[in-house]
Amino acid sequence: WCVHLLKSKSATLRGLKYDSHNFNNDGIDLEYSSDILIEDITFDNADDNIAIKAGRDHEGRANSDTPSENIVIRNCRLKGLHGVVIGSEMSAGVQNIYVDNCKAWGYLKRGIYFKTNPDRGGFIRNIHIDDIELQTVEDAFYITANYHGEGEGFNSKISDVFISNVTCEEATGTAVVIQGFKDSKVENVQLKKIQIKKAKNALSITNTKDILFEEVIIGEEATVPTHVSGKE
Repeated sequence: WCVHLLKSKSATLRGLKYDSHNFNNDGIDLEYSSDILIEDITFDNADDNIAIKAGRDHEGRANSDTPSENIVIRNCRLKGLHGVVIGSEMSAGVQNIYVDNCKAWGYLKRGIYFKTNPDRGGFIRNIHIDDIELQTVEDAFYITANYHGEGEGFNSKISDVFISNVTCEEATGTAVVIQGFKDSKVENVQLKKIQIKKAKNALSITNTKDILFEEVIIGEEATVPTHVSGKE
């Protein structure tokens, strides 16, 4: 990891530029941190651009009084493996995250990626993402409670995620993936004003509750319906 803020408070990261391509080479990792501003960063690194974390499994749950929270990410240029990530180590919880006006300037495997599994526990909630431009990705949005398909006994709670004003040139995998569990559904996710111009698969949404799509276009926008003259 290039920059790791551990148990940090009231910090600003501004104007950094990355050219870092080693294995697991995250750009910025926040852990048990709060009241953080990240702005005007140009990423070009081999793994997550920004990953918000909060401890892993028992160690994280034992520190539930220090979630990662109140984090603003704005005016950043994204390039690497994943753009903005929460997890997978998030056992103390992640909340009150605001991402605004960020643009990809090259390939990302996943643009927005939330990942946890039944080893983690904790929560991801009150996430606001607005005004994002993506180019070619594998998946534009990937929210999963089943990261690596492993773990048991400590399902995480993912809820209250608001994503708006996003454009994407192409998703070579799936445009939108949301994966919960039957006894721990992903709840209250709203996607508004989303346009993904080309996608191999549009949606894969399982074990969810209260998912809202408003003005979402995946592929070509439909116009007026075609008809055969004289027939209804």
